[in-house]
Amino acid sequence: MQDKLKTADGGAAGKKSLEERAIEELKKYAVITLYLWVLFVLFAAYKRMLLQENGISLWNQSFAIVNALIFGKVVLIGQALDLGKGLRERALIWVVLGKSFLFTVVLLLFHVVEEAIRAWFKDLPLSSAVSDFGGGTWLGLLTYGAIFFVALIPFFAFQEAAEVVGHDAIWDLFFTRDRKSLKLVRE
Repeated sequence: MQDKLKTADGGAAGKKSLEERAIEELKKYAVITLYLWVLFVLFAAYKRMLLQENGISLWNQSFAIVNALIFGKVVLIGQALDLGKGLRERALIWVVLGKSFLFTVVLLLFHVVEEAIRAWFKDLPLSSAVSDFGGGTWLGLLTYGAIFFVALIPFFAFQEAAEVVGHDAIWDLFFTRDRKSLKLVRE
């Protein structure tokens, strides 16, 4: 017998309209973007503090939102392409860790490409783009990767839990005062 979790109302509603699905996708995009924006702002603040850079401008700090918007779309595309589909048969912890790892690799690769494009537009050598990312060393790149990986774990844990109990139910659990509205039943 397989264990299942249901919401207190007994399950999911019927098919959603195109407008409802579009609004749902926009909400997901907003949450992903907000999460990544906070992460990128922290990266920029940490870099400034660690290196004691006096030359970082407001533009570099505010560029975090542009990165978050772009990377949020990259995450949505990765999810639409069902990145990590092969992990579904595993225990939830492995799904979360696997997706965190896969999306870390995707985001790091995309960031390297982004830096290379920026260097090309500024007519700088490609090596300057790589040196700006993680100090230009393998240790710096691995450190960025480790921070991304750890930061993505709660993000994917939240998403995967929402898949199990229902997106509306998890939203209500975290963002309403009535915590008793969600009842998990084991069958």
